[in-house]
Amino acid sequence: MQYYVDLVKHFIIANSRHGTHSPFVYGLADQVIYKKANLGSVAVSFPSSFSWRYRKLLGAMLSHMGVNTLTTLYSEQPGAAIWIDPRHDPMANLFDLLEAGKIIIVHEPYRSKQLWNQWNADPRVIVSIDLFHVGLLLQRDGQRKENFLLRYPYWNDK
Repeated sequence: MQYYVDLVKHFIIANSRHGTHSPFVYGLADQVIYKKANLGSVAVSFPSSFSWRYRKLLGAMLSHMGVNTLTTLYSEQPGAAIWIDPRHDPMANLFDLLEAGKIIIVHEPYRSKQLWNQWNADPRVIVSIDLFHVGLLLQRDGQRKENFLLRYPYWNDK
């Protein structure tokens, strides 16, 4: 039940592109997240087991960031972006991956809300983008630490 309360709360308090003061995150929101036209086919390679409803949006976001491969923690060769499910994946090397320049994609961060909040509070996470159903953790040189709550574009889900 708390998950659905969090969903409604997130939808109410989250920003769209307006109110987002980071040029990087504003550009991502404006040019990808809230633009339906950009959600066509993208050239991002996903793990073979990856099939969920946020694939188009995530693929467009990664493509916009110049990432062409999404892998899991268990992949032999990690890609530029790593998909994790905090309920099932061991997180011992999360910050090592961030420091190596990897983008961490978190599946359903609010199902592990306490852990998600701990990661956001850590000084090694410079940028977090919270779309409720999926979260991104990044290290970006030259940017101050910020956590962004963006409204998930449910209208683009069709």
